Amino acid sequence: MIAVYASCIVLPENQAAFEQVAREFVRESRTHAGCLHYDCGKVADKITEYAFVEKWASRADLDAHLAHEFFVNNAPRLVELTANGLTIDTLDLLEV
Repeated sequence: MIAVYASCIVLPENQAAFEQVAREFVRESRTHAGCLHYDCGKVADKITEYAFVEKWASRADLDAHLAHEFFVNNAPRLVELTANGLTIDTLDLLEV
């Protein structure tokens, strides 16, 4: 399994628009094959920091998500609302 933690800083004047676009990403991404978990929220105690937390069944599922028409067409719109773009970390989860 693959997990993704993507964080960003969103300027106060962009927060409402960012949250709207982020909700679209959550709703759409949850329908993609191999998506086990997909959420976005504000990081506790950090007024303008948000994070996406995702879990995918496989690297191939994550790659397909990243190549999906929705993602390709809307990721630039999301990034435009941030102060620093997205910092994206992927994790190869330990099998338990």
